[in-house]
Amino acid sequence: MTHLLGQRAQEYLKQLAECSASETGVTRFPFTLEYKRANALLTTWMEEARLSVRIDATGTLIGRYDAGNNTKTLLMGSHQDSVKQGGAYDGIMGIVLPIIALDYLNRQGVKLPFSVEVLAFADEEGVRFPTALVGPRALAGTLDESVVDRKDKDGITLRSALSNFGLQPENIGQLKRNPDDILGFIETHIELGPVLEHEGLPLGVVSAISGIERHQLTFTGQAAHAGTVPMHLRKDALAAAATVTIEPEKLAIKLSELLATEGQLDVRPNVPNAVPGQVSMMIELRSPNDEVREKQAISSGFCQGNRSTSWAWLRNQ
Repeated sequence: MTHLLGQRAQEYLKQLAECSASETGVTRFPFTLEYKRANALLTTWMEEARLSVRIDATGTLIGRYDAGNNTKTLLMGSHQDSVKQGGAYDGIMGIVLPIIALDYLNRQGVKLPFSVEVLAFADEEGVRFPTALVGPRALAGTLDESVVDRKDKDGITLRSALSNFGLQPENIGQLKRNPDDILGFIETHIELGPVLEHEGLPLGVVSAISGIERHQLTFTGQAAHAGTVPMHLRKDALAAAATVTIEPEKLAIKLSELLATEGQLDVRPNVPNAVPGQVSMMIELRSPNDEVREKQAISSGFCQGNRSTSWAWLRNQ
């Protein structure tokens, strides 16, 4: 029976991987056609498992097994959005597995003494909009609702994306859950690193959760013709940014509890025959120790005296 359930999970994950804007890997951003197709599949499987299905104001799809009045609720689930060309198991596996488990228990006639909700969060990755974990933070009551006015690269606000999807972002403040009603939260997630494979282990239990913050750093110089402006008169935003890019790595190497990544760089005008006039880069910091992460005054140390350019620093998360 376990083998059959595993085959079923593989089939579900294969179908969901096809809900992608790219042929290589999985690209599924929130509130897109691909997101809508994935939600439709998840809704069907939730309903087949006899779960009541709804979607909240942040776009979180919720399938609920109700054990009756006065029962506490166990939350399970993960995120259904992806990074660009991401993995077919990342996040979405943590939604599929509890759906299959609840369906199996239902077919066996098992009655649980507590309620269960399977949560499919819409925007965990923070790839489309410059914020992340919108659904989970709304449930925890820690979301700054001003993030709904942040824009994607096409100038579309999160508020507009939610509204266009038929949701009501003005109701986000009502989503906070009462901790007394919750048993806990279980997320089954594929390991995105090599440790378990290296150790030959099939399963690991999380011992710490890393806090994440993202900082958008923008250098502004002056775009100019590459063939006519002398080197000593240039205000090259990319050259200025280049002096900063290595600094987060150097900092993280010194601090064992810190991980630092710069995975996004936007250069304008981004043509080979023009001096870059503006560069925007995203620095992400992760650490299980909030004090380690928060005490790094990286903006003041990284951006000084950079080639006659100006810079601006914005914390996105």
